[in-house]
Amino acid sequence: MKRIFLIAGSLVLVLAAALFLFSINRSPYQDGIYSAQAAEFANSGWKETVQVTIEDGKIAKINWDAIYKDDSIPIRKKQYSKSGLYGMLAAGASNEWYDQALAAEQFVLRNGIDALQVGDEGGTDAVTGCTIHVNEFQQLVYECLEQAKRQ
Repeated sequence: MKRIFLIAGSLVLVLAAALFLFSINRSPYQDGIYSAQAAEFANSGWKETVQVTIEDGKIAKINWDAIYKDDSIPIRKKQYSKSGLYGMLAAGASNEWYDQALAAEQFVLRNGIDALQVGDEGGTDAVTGCTIHVNEFQQLVYECLEQAKRQ
């Protein structure tokens, strides 16, 4: 009889430990690819977009980009910036838009979206070399994460 209680007690402990570990490791996010975009085009003519890939319950990839309001700029903002046409360096910025967007993406991948502190003007001091406004980016990432929440 003592042996049965010992075995039953051990099984209960193992089951409780497994349930505890499962609840700790369970992410609130479901794997998949989630997208969000600004509601309107900004005065600049660009509408920001974000795509977030969740793998194993964590953000694995982020793509921050933008589309232009008409076909006068038929390529996305990252490509436009990479081609040198956006002209941030010519205007005195330390980096082109795509470099700054990539820095913001990498910061969030390393530190999480909650670590991206955004000031009243929409910028951040958290990301070295990033002087562009990140407030829309932050909001769109949050929208993607809201879509990814497990039901």
